[in-house]
Amino acid sequence: MSTAHLPLQSTEFAPHPKQGRARSSIFGVGWSLLHTALPSVSALGIFLLAAAYLAPEDFGRLAIAGGLVSVALALSPAAFGEALIQRASIAPGHADAVFWLNLGIGIAFFVSLHAIAELSTAWFGEPDLAWLVPLLALKVPFDLAAVVPSAMIIRAMRFRAIAIRTAIASAIGAAFGIALLLSGYGLLALAVSQVVVSVVACAAAFWVAKWQPGFKGRMRHLRDLFSYSVFASGQRVLGTLRLDHLVAGALGGAMLLGLLSFAQRFFQMLADIAAGALGNVTHVVLSSMQDDARKSVQTFEKASFAAACLGFPAFAGAALIVGDIIWLLFGDKWAAAITATQVFCLAGLIATPGIVQGALIRARGYPNRWFYYQLLQQIGTVAAIALTYSQGVTAVVIAIVAKTFLFWPISAIMTVRLLEGTLSSYIRPMIGPALATVGMASALLLLPFGTDWGGVASQVILGAVIYTALIVLLCRSQVIDVFHAIKVSKAK
Repeated sequence: MSTAHLPLQSTEFAPHPKQGRARSSIFGVGWSLLHTALPSVSALGIFLLAAAYLAPEDFGRLAIAGGLVSVALALSPAAFGEALIQRASIAPGHADAVFWLNLGIGIAFFVSLHAIAELSTAWFGEPDLAWLVPLLALKVPFDLAAVVPSAMIIRAMRFRAIAIRTAIASAIGAAFGIALLLSGYGLLALAVSQVVVSVVACAAAFWVAKWQPGFKGRMRHLRDLFSYSVFASGQRVLGTLRLDHLVAGALGGAMLLGLLSFAQRFFQMLADIAAGALGNVTHVVLSSMQDDARKSVQTFEKASFAAACLGFPAFAGAALIVGDIIWLLFGDKWAAAITATQVFCLAGLIATPGIVQGALIRARGYPNRWFYYQLLQQIGTVAAIALTYSQGVTAVVIAIVAKTFLFWPISAIMTVRLLEGTLSSYIRPMIGPALATVGMASALLLLPFGTDWGGVASQVILGAVIYTALIVLLCRSQVIDVFHAIKVSKAK
């Protein structure tokens, strides 16, 4: 057998690996955490350094260019890679067809972005877009070329390999970005860093997957994947397309968008670290349990509990200390973004369990439902920006977060119906973490702390101690269950 298709095993159609699935899922969370945390941590370092060197308007220009590139990535057929993960069995032709489709469209979009670069400068009134858009457009073909090898790695639940690949790409991208920033290249440094990450991640994906494209793909292979991919593609459009940035940049200008993207960046990095890993692993595991409703429910409940345990205290704690951190790092340069960042942290209280909800709905084969929900959220976000942009970034973020809470019951109802349970059974795994978070936040609000780095560190340490004690007290059986699962997985 040719080594070109080793990830597909030795049969024509390779099913999801079943052996060791429970064990792999436990360790997969840890490696997937590294996969999501490493780029977030490295991006945070570059982001903080760049914020000290650049003005809000520079962040806004980069966000506009990134928004235009996101249109190409959103409209690409990258979601066919998710179909490769979800499908029970695949043939070499499925992978080949998806690869050549993505690469061809990636090159076409790269050329198209070059063509519209000059037009974007006139539309947004930002001359820097003339070189920023073509530079960031280099990401597109490399990101799309990596779709299939990345899907092969995830399908095999090789989360350790994914983490290694991510670590390499993040480290090299961060090194380039920091070196260029310290050399005085400013905005160019951030753009180059993003491109380098895409190039290195693509090369590493092929290296780790040990997969090479062949020519066995036919149109029928794409048709096999189409029904799942069409709505998964729609979901990707909504998750990738930064329509909010384009609207905010067009209506409010680079300054408003710079402040908005600053606040969003803090929120997104925290969400990736707190619960992003669980979403990646939960989707793969639940996809393999489509015929076992009982195990699927149990896995979802454990994942929801874990997401709440991580996300609730992380976002609540961040809301309390992020203002001091911004002042200590940047003075009044980014003071206008403080309240907006704190308000975004409130959205994290439903964003973390929402990651697990989305994983369940997609794994059950209903990407269309999640797509329509995300479409509603996206429309609401654009409307919130359009209605409040003239009132400043804080008003914009309050409107966005209020809209998010307003629409949240829709996703909760969809989840409950798939689990064939009740709303109370859905909420139950998150009650303990919620109470522990309230107790932690109350203690921190009542106690006096300084506004220097010592005060920030004291809040973090004391908050962690209080939360840990409360979560063990309130959720002892659930915590023991998680540790027991880890112990059993190690024994195996």
